[in-house]
Amino acid sequence: MAVLALMLVLVNPASGFVWAAGGGTNSSAEAGLSARKHWWDLDRARPCGRFWCSVVVSPHIPLGPGEPRIRLAVPVADGASVQDSAARVEARSTAVATSLRELASQLEASVRSAPTPPPSLGAGLWLDRQQKPRHPLTPSLAIATKNNSPVIVLPADAANNTPLVTLITLTEPDSIANGLDTKALAQRWKGILERTLSEALWGASFDRRFPWARATMVTLAAAFGAAGVLACSRAVRRRRQRVLALGRELIALQQSRSRAEEHNTLPGEESKADAADVQALRQVQQLERDQRHHALAIKLIRVLRIAVLVMAVILALFVLPGTRLFALALLRQSAWIPVIWLAMIVLEGLLSWSLVRRLNQWAEQAQLAEPNSRRPQQRLGTNLGVIKGTIGVGTTLLGLYLTLLLFGLTPEILAGAGIVAVAVGFLARGLVEDLIGGVRILTADLYAVGDSIAANGHAGLVEGMNLLYTQLRGGGGELISLPNGAIRECENRSKDWARVNFEVDIAWRSDLARACALLEAVATQLAADPEWSALILEEPQLLGVEQLDQSGVRLKLWIKTQPLKQWGVAREYRRRLKLAFDEAGIEPGIPQRLSRQA
Repeated sequence: MAVLALMLVLVNPASGFVWAAGGGTNSSAEAGLSARKHWWDLDRARPCGRFWCSVVVSPHIPLGPGEPRIRLAVPVADGASVQDSAARVEARSTAVATSLRELASQLEASVRSAPTPPPSLGAGLWLDRQQKPRHPLTPSLAIATKNNSPVIVLPADAANNTPLVTLITLTEPDSIANGLDTKALAQRWKGILERTLSEALWGASFDRRFPWARATMVTLAAAFGAAGVLACSRAVRRRRQRVLALGRELIALQQSRSRAEEHNTLPGEESKADAADVQALRQVQQLERDQRHHALAIKLIRVLRIAVLVMAVILALFVLPGTRLFALALLRQSAWIPVIWLAMIVLEGLLSWSLVRRLNQWAEQAQLAEPNSRRPQQRLGTNLGVIKGTIGVGTTLLGLYLTLLLFGLTPEILAGAGIVAVAVGFLARGLVEDLIGGVRILTADLYAVGDSIAANGHAGLVEGMNLLYTQLRGGGGELISLPNGAIRECENRSKDWARVNFEVDIAWRSDLARACALLEAVATQLAADPEWSALILEEPQLLGVEQLDQSGVRLKLWIKTQPLKQWGVAREYRRRLKLAFDEAGIEPGIPQRLSRQA
């Protein structure tokens, strides 16, 4: 951002302006002036009432708040376009600035070549903004009349063989735009010009007395910028390490809670388990809050790092008179950029805090209402991720919009951009469908991060999601990305609870009653096992004979389990049932083919 602003400011000014000595309204100097200056130029024309005005800029003219300025004005001529009027007043200000710069350069050269040293001043008077006395070599300007208009001139000097030089020709629009009559305005502008020449002479005297000072100040500004950037970078690294550590703590807490859920809860301890669930949820919320705070601090420090870098560049440019105007232009255009982005970061933090606070309250109430369910935590994590991402994108777009407004984006350009946005939106209908699909998935709670789903012919664990895409991790480790708008039907295998849908075929000649009893007995023993009982929510349900065919007799049994635990319970159940069938002599069903001979 800083580099972009610096590049924009350091580009050469717009060409096409012809200098007319005296700063008047010479029509020959205005021929072909249809191109205006860039929006970052300090002397760019701006409307002032019914006129167009431009401020004369020079490295030694104070341009701070409250400082008197030389503001030239031209009316909009009949039949002339606004663009031509703006170009005319910019040509006048450029002519005045050029004349003033050439005169100041001649005076500075006389100071550097003078045989006597420059006058001595106290250390404080060398400061740029310190009010200094009039330099002894400052020439006295005069107010004359030319073509019935006041003009500010440098009188001719017969001793030095220099002619009369006209600096500014005052006009009636100048008087109206500045709110003074022409005589009073001429006196004010004369004082500004003499002060400007005096400042230029004091600068030349400073350079002659302290030839090393400006290079030293540039070096100090660069050192300040480097130290500030280095300190901010170290702070970012420390914060990032803290965020990573909090992430590891959060994962460890979730894993320990999952392991605790796998152990059986003794009778009478349900209330303690419920309290532990709520406490664990609050610990998760606290860790997530700490992560958000550190992430917000990282963003603030990054903006501060850019601001420090830009300020160091501005200080270095301001020290040198030749680049002072570039420094002022950069300061004017970039001063609000850190403010805008700091405001966006604060806005993002406030919105996130407000929404996350409401989500945390909802999650605690839902956890108390369903103490044995992990659904509130799953939905909390999923919604937090999506909401933070959406708020981040929204505040970033708003910051870009305000930055473009700061850089001179006009309503006409915004209107054209709106038409382009409509066209792009029409072409990107799929993106809109994905956004609507993401909102639908979240509001309907179709699935959340951590669920096992099957959609669009793909199955896996939901690893991440936003308003546009859902990412699944397949059984082979592959990452599958599905557009939310394309998900029409979804099979959630882990919402609230899961089930082992167990089926087994036994041979026709096996004892059916014995086999059914073994199925139910093994399932009951598994549910009573302390290692597995916490994963099984209800008593196993034997459904009986499901199918009869040439392969044998198919038996079916259901076991209701915790979400995502059905596969582990099913594997253990199959292992135990195999041992029980072998011991009881129950044979598995085998496909048979009967052949008859004629």
